[in-house]
Amino acid sequence: MKKIAIIGSGGLGREILGIIQSINRKKKTWDFIGFYDDNLSDKLINDYPVIDKIEALNSIKEELHILIAIGNPKVKDIILKKIKNPNILYPTIIHPSVQIYSNDTVRLGKGVVIGANCVLTVNITIADFVYINTASVISHDTRIGKYSILMPTVSISAGAIVGERVYIGNGTKIDYPIIIEDNSIIKAGTILTR
Repeated sequence: MKKIAIIGSGGLGREILGIIQSINRKKKTWDFIGFYDDNLSDKLINDYPVIDKIEALNSIKEELHILIAIGNPKVKDIILKKIKNPNILYPTIIHPSVQIYSNDTVRLGKGVVIGANCVLTVNITIADFVYINTASVISHDTRIGKYSILMPTVSISAGAIVGERVYIGNGTKIDYPIIIEDNSIIKAGTILTR
């Protein structure tokens, strides 16, 4: 099994741990060793240790897979730029319940995390370090830029272009091929259409 840890031990970190555990119930894939977090130390989170501060990852001497559980896309970007260690790898993980219609036309970058019960149809591009939370639906010809976060039950009907470091709140509906600029924050429950 491959060793894996999570940056961030808050609610999002615990949810991502749950995705890892769901994957392992289907097939033992990951050896979860704990969390890295600048705000906590010497603590157990759901029975796993907070190992050290994030900067300590630059001293790791063996391969370690890392997932980023930071809910602010801009902070996620800043943290990743501080990690320079080639031994740190960023896997893409997908909850076993996710439906991807076309593995040939759905492209996922590194470090992407997709939560339970999401649906991705066809001709979709998801860039590096995007987090797609539970029960979101992404339809054809959608592009999502680096570090962006979709909270639970976001629905993108077709052809939207989501920039980098975008936060899309819970329950947002995008019902037209709209362009969302970099660094945008879309509040929960928003409907974007023409």
